[in-house]
Amino acid sequence: AAAFAADVLTPEQAVTRALERNPAVTAARDGVDVAEARLRRARAWDNPTLSVEAEDVLGRGEYAGFDAAQTTVSMSQPLPLGAGRRATIRGARADMELASVDAAIAERDVRRDVIIAYAEAVAAERLATLERERARLGATAREAVERRYRAGLESELQRSRVEVETSGLQAAARRAQSEAQQRRRDLAAHWREADLDLALDQAWFDAAPVFGPRADPEAIRAAPGAAGHPPEHSHVARARLAQARAEAALAAARGARFGGIEAVVGNRQFRSGPADSDQAWVLGLSMPLPLWDRNGAGIAEARAALAASEIQVEEAARELVSEREAARADYEAAALEVEALAGSGLPAATLAAQLAAQGYDGGRLSLLERLDAERALSDLAERLVRARLELRRAEARLDNLH
Repeated sequence: AAAFAADVLTPEQAVTRALERNPAVTAARDGVDVAEARLRRARAWDNPTLSVEAEDVLGRGEYAGFDAAQTTVSMSQPLPLGAGRRATIRGARADMELASVDAAIAERDVRRDVIIAYAEAVAAERLATLERERARLGATAREAVERRYRAGLESELQRSRVEVETSGLQAAARRAQSEAQQRRRDLAAHWREADLDLALDQAWFDAAPVFGPRADPEAIRAAPGAAGHPPEHSHVARARLAQARAEAALAAARGARFGGIEAVVGNRQFRSGPADSDQAWVLGLSMPLPLWDRNGAGIAEARAALAASEIQVEEAARELVSEREAARADYEAAALEVEALAGSGLPAATLAAQLAAQGYDGGRLSLLERLDAERALSDLAERLVRARLELRRAEARLDNLH
């Protein structure tokens, strides 16, 4: 963190940035606007049609010109029959609610992905630090072996082995540093930035997750998700809305059998001569007759889609339970590993390294024995970092699934 600016980017600030600029969230919110526009269109009536007709014109004799014209000015308005229009509106409303749920799902998924990416970036920085420490210990060991080799206390084989091992540790340190930089870029990509020049919250990575330092299945089961989430999980709610849309589509298909009627109101003017003019009203109704096509294929298609949507609701509920159980198991395993490493493993390795350092300072242990104890401490610290990373990943998935 010292290599970057003094300002610290917290996980919640990273989530806020992503929710403001993430492409998936932006597209989902635009989808809500599109669905709202479609609902307004479904509620709107069809436009009326204005028509003007002139009969008995441009003929012969007394029908020459327009003197004997019969002019009709009428307006026709389509009127839907049955529940077809209501079903269309209900389907459009379900589409709008579905788009809103999709937006909520996108926000939840982005929150989960950002938290995981944030934890991976912190873990990568920790691992890079450990690799640099290992490279330093390797260099110290090589110097010690080189001195013993000159004194005739080490063989050429031991000297070559330590040099190869040291070169590998230096390469691993460079790879770890490159990996840490890539993880920071991956995190910044969630809000469409190329890189991240802020320090990350190291204390958050070490703190106990929201579900507690040890996994409590009942507490996890009852834990709420992120603020504003509905009681029913979004994926199950989405499947139910898809079922409601399929039901509306079936009702619309059944209503399409009868189509609608068209009402006509007009005024007709009669002229038997230049000075004569009579008028009368024109009234009419027309509707298609469902003789040859009763929309049987459309109804069958809508009924099959409804049956499929009912199955998808059941599958969504089962998958949710399965994913929750898997995430809960991962969380419990990671929590137990973190507790074991942080509670007893790491303190024991730290004490062993301190005793080895004291023994080396007192002349009772060799430098290589001291370096072996420090390597063991470094390996245990790496295991703890990886266990904390798995714990944060499991926590983010559990939060997404509640």
